[in-house]
Amino acid sequence: MENKSVLSSQLKKLLMSISVLALSAGSISAQAAQFGVRVVDGNGAPIAGASVCIGMQGNYKQFGATFTDQQGYVSVDVPNVPLLVTVSKDRFTGMRTTEPARSFNLLKEVKLREGTPGPRCRAGSVLAEHKPGVGSIVVTDIAIDDGAFSKTLSPTVSGEPNQYRVGSSKDLEGVQWQRFSNQIALGGELSEEEKVYLQMRKFAGTTKAFLESRSEVMTIRLN
Repeated sequence: MENKSVLSSQLKKLLMSISVLALSAGSISAQAAQFGVRVVDGNGAPIAGASVCIGMQGNYKQFGATFTDQQGYVSVDVPNVPLLVTVSKDRFTGMRTTEPARSFNLLKEVKLREGTPGPRCRAGSVLAEHKPGVGSIVVTDIAIDDGAFSKTLSPTVSGEPNQYRVGSSKDLEGVQWQRFSNQIALGGELSEEEKVYLQMRKFAGTTKAFLESRSEVMTIRLN
């Protein structure tokens, strides 16, 4: 009986060791890795400001939705799961590809050719250096619609802003606040700018006594 008890105890320890190893293996497989994209044109020259969305089926920008830098690079942390990668840029044909799950860092080159739009990454157009909004006004995405004579910004924002201002300089000096709309038309010279700056706020009260929360000033690339 004693031998059986010892054997049973050893067997339990072995099973526990196997369980720990299995859990460790599962943790390793779920660890994040860096997935990078370098976007180039048909001649191999880097494309700055290309929109890159990295996610999964059903949420194509789950892990990142941002813009390439001056050298055409962007990278995000991703788990070891299959990825859906969307890359787009005005005047180029967008691309959407799938990447298998992997637990190592990878840099993938994507070549965009001029042509019809194709798949589009709706990273909006908030540049990579934009940080989450201050207070309760948080902008998660801004889409751009090109019209015949103007461009329209369609922000996805929480915090119930009731005013916005948009201009061509980052300090927005002298730019008046306007009643908030989720369809912000850029007319005249603003629609011709390479980039504009947008800020939103929630304002209540009078000039003597008021409550206010603002988003950060966001840089929006138009071209």
